[in-house]
Amino acid sequence: MIVTRTLRANVPPELAPICKAMGFVRADLWRRMGGLGTVGKDVREVRGELLPLHANLPVDGTIRNTTTLDVIQSVYTFRAAAMVKVRQAIAKRTKDQAECKRLYGLLRGGNWTSDPFLHRQMRKHFRHGRSQVANQFMVRSDKFTIRVEAGKLVIRLTIAKKYGHDIDLVTTTNGKNVDLAGKNLRICVKDGFTEIHYAVEKGPGRAHGDQVIGVDKGYTEALTDSDGEHHGPAFGDVMTAYSDQASATGKARNKLHAIEKKHRAAGRIAKADRIVANNLGRVKLNARRERTQKRIRTVAFQAVHAVVDKAAVVASEDLTSQFASKHQWARFNRRMSGWAKGVLADALDSVCTQREASHVLVSAAYTSQIDSTTGLLEGTRVGERFYRVNGDVMHADHNAALNVLARIDDPEIERFTPFAKVKAISLARSPGATERQGLESVARPSSAEKSYAQVRAAI
Repeated sequence: MIVTRTLRANVPPELAPICKAMGFVRADLWRRMGGLGTVGKDVREVRGELLPLHANLPVDGTIRNTTTLDVIQSVYTFRAAAMVKVRQAIAKRTKDQAECKRLYGLLRGGNWTSDPFLHRQMRKHFRHGRSQVANQFMVRSDKFTIRVEAGKLVIRLTIAKKYGHDIDLVTTTNGKNVDLAGKNLRICVKDGFTEIHYAVEKGPGRAHGDQVIGVDKGYTEALTDSDGEHHGPAFGDVMTAYSDQASATGKARNKLHAIEKKHRAAGRIAKADRIVANNLGRVKLNARRERTQKRIRTVAFQAVHAVVDKAAVVASEDLTSQFASKHQWARFNRRMSGWAKGVLADALDSVCTQREASHVLVSAAYTSQIDSTTGLLEGTRVGERFYRVNGDVMHADHNAALNVLARIDDPEIERFTPFAKVKAISLARSPGATERQGLESVARPSSAEKSYAQVRAAI
């Protein structure tokens, strides 16, 4: 498993002109390659066309070429993500296997402009990119050397004499556990220091468990599994505290901004400038947000590791699809807009990959409204409680996790089944009120009762 590691170093003044020039290259390449810029072309063709494009810039040629390749790969990654959305649109549009095969072939070959439907979908999902990044560049693996000086690792960037002298980056580490051999470096200047990013191969983690577990992603707790255990209880507290503090700060800043505009309109320019310089900066706000993101990430990964400690197969909801919802109050929307479901999804993928467990995505439609005991669309969820029709009360997240677990081997509800169809299937399974009493004795299997071998073979 490939992961990124980061070193910190000083900021030599020679880095600024290189970052500025590479910022221009990034913006220009995204402008050229957006829209129809990659139609019918693979990475090698585009690379051959674009490498000579900025040859006159006063920057070392290897830095320029390596950064250009990095931008091209980023654009094609963005295009690949858009093509996933288009493939889903094709599956929804037609069930004709021959037509699907034809459309998939055009899409895979990069010839989507020849079909009006594909062209329209690619315009929708592969939007014309733009870049305002002007603080980083790439260094090829053979264009730097390392040494230890005064107990600190020093990385020397080799620059062609035509463009200046070599640049020394003095890091904050002694280099004991740092292996940069054969690795390209990303040099990123931010907040008064230099970040040096490099890729490393992360070895396998501790062994996974042997159960089949369903998990529900929550707000109060990061995850609730189908055994009823809650993982990451600090998840909601961290996000709520940050959201409320950011809201209070934003209101105060709006007042100061109004005062600043009033002074500027009245001709008191110096006072307005002092307010902007001393009270309307972003340094502390950005630092607070970064600290919160790190805390959320830590809680999320600890929660997933706790689940994988006992599971070989982990099922979770696919939350990439959007569902229509009722309008909520402002505080609810503000807190939920900061819900780090992307961090949870990334944690599940990363931990399961590293520890060689299986991560299965299932449809998220109505997992919170279905009674996990009977499998029927009945009962009522109120906050963290789920009230069954017979009067029993379950924890809502535990109920949802059991429904997620049941979706693994549900033959009718697949990952991309539309939510309207999921509702129709769930309602069709109801035998009616007269027969519902007999369902109490028909309990669905728990995670401990599911066969690991059968589930692993099915996926």
